[in-house]
Amino acid sequence: MKLRLSCLLVLVLASACTPPVGYGKVIAATASEVPSPTSTAPAAPREVPLETHTGTGNGEFATSWPADQLGFFTFDCPKCSSNVIIDADGGEHGLVNAIGAYKGTTWLNTYPDRPVTRVTVRANAPWTATIQDYRSLPTASPGQPSTGKGDAVLRLPEGATHVQFTVKTRGSTGLWVMSPEQRDLLVNQIGDLQVERDVRGPAYLRVDGYEANWTLTPS
Repeated sequence: MKLRLSCLLVLVLASACTPPVGYGKVIAATASEVPSPTSTAPAAPREVPLETHTGTGNGEFATSWPADQLGFFTFDCPKCSSNVIIDADGGEHGLVNAIGAYKGTTWLNTYPDRPVTRVTVRANAPWTATIQDYRSLPTASPGQPSTGKGDAVLRLPEGATHVQFTVKTRGSTGLWVMSPEQRDLLVNQIGDLQVERDVRGPAYLRVDGYEANWTLTPS
């Protein structure tokens, strides 16, 4: 019995010291200068030139997006027919997780001490990835319904304090809000829904749900 317990202890210690294994090597699609990480607070939004990367199938690229600036990442793969998985090395680990043809937008660089410097792509068709600043986002104006399908980010203007969110889907949907005063997951639900949530503009609203048809109405 003592011998068996000793062997078990050796196996446990060996497992604790073994580093995690990733999903393997990917083919480089494009490359550029990688910015140095920063641990300073986010800077005020400023205009940043559009950054574009293209590839076919699995790939990896370095981003030159400023480490202290929020970026809005759009991935477009209209001919994808299998899993679409986009990962990054910053604070946001999973940018996209979908199946089939995909186009959607999410945010990155929301953790100033862990900026994104590299992005990995799992896809099976030609794709385009862009990173843009706040000017690229649609505005969800108070009293006016904003409609869309799939993952998206919208700007919520100053003065908005409330949002109605309606979704038609068989999958799961999330709604996030981010501002200097607030960063919350407002909704996390499977299936159709109609909810109302308190918010405080100016802010950004992020819809997660690549199969979802949704309507956002601020007030």
